[in-house]
Amino acid sequence: KALYVTSVTDRDLQGRQSFAEKDRVVLAPPGFEEKEMEAWARQSVGYGCKKGLKPESPNQDSFSLVVVENDFAMYGVYDGHGPAGHDCSDLSLRKLGSAFLNDPDRERDPGAVLTKVFLDTQEILIKQGNFDTSGTTCTIVYHDKKLDRLTIAHVGDSRSVLGKKKDESSPWESLELTTDHKPDLPKEKARIENANPPGRVVFDGYYNHRVFALNGMYPGLNMSRALGDVIAHKEAGLTAEPDICVIDLKAEREKYAKLMLLICTDGVWEFILSQEAINMVQKFTDCQQAVDRLMKESWDRWMKDSDNEITDDITAVMVYL
Repeated sequence: KALYVTSVTDRDLQGRQSFAEKDRVVLAPPGFEEKEMEAWARQSVGYGCKKGLKPESPNQDSFSLVVVENDFAMYGVYDGHGPAGHDCSDLSLRKLGSAFLNDPDRERDPGAVLTKVFLDTQEILIKQGNFDTSGTTCTIVYHDKKLDRLTIAHVGDSRSVLGKKKDESSPWESLELTTDHKPDLPKEKARIENANPPGRVVFDGYYNHRVFALNGMYPGLNMSRALGDVIAHKEAGLTAEPDICVIDLKAEREKYAKLMLLICTDGVWEFILSQEAINMVQKFTDCQQAVDRLMKESWDRWMKDSDNEITDDITAVMVYL
């Protein structure tokens, strides 16, 4: 059994209703019905990609998942930004996913292959020519089911969290598998300031540290790594090289009876802490209901904070491991 689900750019772009689900393609192996395979996958996976309240812009988030029974699973979440952010997240998803899955070294060294395909995808985006000031985050989680091992690669701030529970009487714990790539992190700031040419990290006076070129007040990004953003890569020290994290689930299962995975864009994380998200979704036996609840809560908090004026796009993938 297998399933492939991927978002595609909404046909009606910015005309899509707020909090409406993004268009998607669902593929099943020959001889299986898509609905049948989706029902099978949803026993352990939930997912959604909702347009934010921003009438002038299409949904710029993207996601994909591939689940192959007893073999592997791959989950990807992307958060586009800038005028062509929706195209950047969509193209990155297509190029990166197929390059990784078709690489002969994927099983032997998934971390090295992921690093290579992130950098190769950046070269494709540069050649494309329309991503000077548009880019995307990307977080990929690859689950080798034969080895029972997770490999996580990410650029940007689409966080992945592992939830774990020892036994029925103990609380759920959360472990962040990614670190949001913010420019004021010492490691990121040092890399930006020592790049060739060097960039600058400046506090914007409100909430964020932002990345600027040495001699100009641009691009002003509030993240230190991304795909796309060609000018920021050339002039302000951005990189598309991902951080890689490996989790041995076999070792985790010796200590924990239950494990779950969350991968979400900052539409979720802006107002919900990692531990709170785990606590929220664990109440549901149905993964899809859990994801729907998390997305709705994220929406409500954006609306409350902005006096009903704006919410970001909201994407969440949840997996019972």
